[in-house]
Formats: sequence, C-alpha cells, structure tokens
Amino acid sequence: MKRKTATMKDIADQLGLSVNAVSLALKDRPGVSDETRRQVMEVAQNIGYEIKQAKPTRTPGSKNICVLLRHRFFRDFRFYGRILLGIEEAAKKDGYDVIISSFEAEEVPASVQENRVSGVIVVGSIDDNFLARLMEYGIPIVLADHQSNVHQLDCIVSDNYFGAYRMTVELIRRGYTRIGFFGDREYTPSTRDRFLGVLKALQDHLKLKGFRESVDYLERFSACGHIENYVIKQDDAHILKLFREIPEKPEALVCSNDELAILLMQTLQKNGISVPEDVGVAGFDDIEAGRMVTPPLTTVHVQKKLMGQKAVERLLHRIAHPDEIPVKLALSVTIVERESV
Repeated sequence: MKRKTATMKDIADQLGLSVNAVSLALKDRPGVSDETRRQVMEVAQNIGYEIKQAKPTRTPGSKNICVLLRHRFFRDFRFYGRILLGIEEAAKKDGYDVIISSFEAEEVPASVQENRVSGVIVVGSIDDNFLARLMEYGIPIVLADHQSNVHQLDCIVSDNYFGAYRMTVELIRRGYTRIGFFGDREYTPSTRDRFLGVLKALQDHLKLKGFRESVDYLERFSACGHIENYVIKQDDAHILKLFREIPEKPEALVCSNDELAILLMQTLQKNGISVPEDVGVAGFDDIEAGRMVTPPLTTVHVQKKLMGQKAVERLLHRIAHPDEIPVKLALSVTIVERESV
C-alpha cells in the first residue's frame, strides 16, 4: 500500500502550529523562534517530509501580494472592482506590488508556486479543496468577501446577516408583511447569511412561532433556487419563470445582491408588473448601477473599498505575526433608502 505523502499540515498538527509558521521554519525565514525551527525540522525528519528547495526568486522576500479571484468576479468591476481598488491602494501605501490572478480551472498561480509573493488575498468565493492546496505552500492567506466553512483563516466580510435583518425590519416598518427572499441561498456563505437575516427579522417582528414556522412562512413568498447563472447570462426569461413560480404572491422581495435585484426589476417591468406598486424590490451591495435604474434601488451599502484595504492590513499583520489566532472582521453596513420599495 502506498504511503501517504507527509505535508506541512501534518507537521503543524503535531506541534500545534500554523502551516505558515511551519513554512517559515522550513525555509529558515524570520518570524519563528530557534526552538520552534528546531522542533519543526525534527518532526519533518521523523515523518519523512521532503524539504523542497525553493525556486530562485527575483528578490528574496519580494514585496508582492497575489490577489486571487474567479474569472467572472474579475470581470465584475461594479462590485469586485471596488475591492481590488482598495487592495491596490493599501498595498502601494506599504510598498507592495499586486499580482492579480484570475482562475477557472483552480490552478495554483505561478507566483505562489515560484515563491514570488509574500501572501495571498482571495477575493470572493473559493472551493475549500482549492484553498487547502494553496495552504500547502505555507504562505499567509486572507479571504475577502468570503469565509471558509473548513479552514481557519483570516477573513474580511460584510455584516450580511445584520444588513438583511435591518432591510427586512425596514420593509415591515413600511407595512409589508408578505416578504420573500429572491436568490440562491446556498451560493456563498454571504448569501446564506443574508437569507438567515431575513428569516430572523420575520420571526422577531411578525411574531412567528419558532424556526420551522418562520422558514415555512418565508418560503411561501420566496424563490431560492440556482439563480446566479441566470444573472451572469442576463437570462430574464428564467428570472420571470422563477418569479411566477413563487407559491404565494409577495408584497416585497429582498434580493441576494443588487445585480439580481436590477435584473428582476427590469424583467418585471417589461412584463407589466410595476415596482414598487405591485411588488417592492430591495437589493444588497449598493453598486453604482442601482442609483441609475428606474426606480432607483433601495439597498444595503457594503464598504467594498474598505474591505480591500482591511484585507491588506490583515495580511501584513499575519506576515508579521504568523502564529496569532485567525480573525474574522465583519464590516458594518447601512440601509440606502431609494424608491424601489
């Protein structure tokens, strides 16, 4: 039977260290004590870990940051472009260059493989298995607009739960009660939290009895299927079909993001359904396009540029303090009242 190849994670687990600390020790870099370095080398030898010679770099310890995001996110400058701008500005301020890598096939960027970067910022969702492969390189990783369900890593997110909760409370204050959620609630941790925020607000303010009754009530007025591909393709026919398949007619819909909210509004209007007279529509993210549509979109403002800046701050802190406990930072959000509800 073939023996399992020893990994840096195996060493980290035995010693109670982070993978990043093990990497620093194996590469004889600053950031860990001599005693930690000794222990790491001893365990590596005992378990048969193969210490690879690092490929030559342009400048040892070069001040480069790899920014990694899905290819379709890279094209979405209405939301992710603002995060990238924040990253670039903050990195430049601290003397770092940014190397942007977009992916579809989940290949580890050459800049990471060749040890040309000091750390990685992942922007948007990423598969946990791909994340595990990145972590094997032992460099600091920070997640922006994403939180792993498996790996303990620093992450910078918006307060999605609270934003959706506040938006739903505002709708109830305006007299809406038949409130639904329009979006794929399992698409990302962010959309799941937004769904749960709507759910909790309905439970608290409509005096629904318990979790099950609250879920049943919300699902009566919601469309929670695989919607995001229809948004990418601007497939208004399927958006209209999903709306018409909602079990009971909603008075208002909280959408998982602004792109979907705008597509839904335009689709409804083309088919003789007025917003907000027939149904109110609220978004989430506050992209610029939401101000330009008719009616202007009521939404939740997300601090996109600040998210990028904080991701850089956290990455530089992680580089300097590799053994600290990972931190989740949830940036505050605000309701932007316009005319779609």
